[in-house]
Amino acid sequence: MTRGMVVDTNVLVAANGVGTHADADCQLACVEELRRLASNGIVCIDDQYLILGEYQQRVRMRKGQDGPGTVFFKRVCRTMGDRRRVRITPVTLRDPNDREGRDFVDPGLPPSNLKKDAKFLAVAVKADAGILNATDSDWVEHRALTDRLGVAVRQLCPQHAVRD
Repeated sequence: MTRGMVVDTNVLVAANGVGTHADADCQLACVEELRRLASNGIVCIDDQYLILGEYQQRVRMRKGQDGPGTVFFKRVCRTMGDRRRVRITPVTLRDPNDREGRDFVDPGLPPSNLKKDAKFLAVAVKADAGILNATDSDWVEHRALTDRLGVAVRQLCPQHAVRD
């Protein structure tokens, strides 16, 4: 089975170039990677649709004003039924009312680690996928955890993935 990728929301936001501190080089790297992934990759999401919900909240969806991150989000939504494009991974929340996905039963993630990003890590572990990141320093700060869980985090914009 081809390895999929879990895409942190900040990649879509950086690709859109609105509401982000990402520079032009970072924006271009994100646009190129989203296009590559959309054309010949597998995007991994959760069966609770927490990741899609976060995408929808963070990308603008105005007709005629779609940035590359929004186009990617719409493509994921359109191709959800095609396992060659989107892999929907079952995850179990300890608290079913936790709509930000902070605390999962599996894969045994501590609730304090990565806060809102726990949903991305849980999907990556369960789907044996990597994670794409652009501007979130949490992935660098929690590298010991991702390494221990066998999750590779690809930093598209290492210049932005550090806390100031």
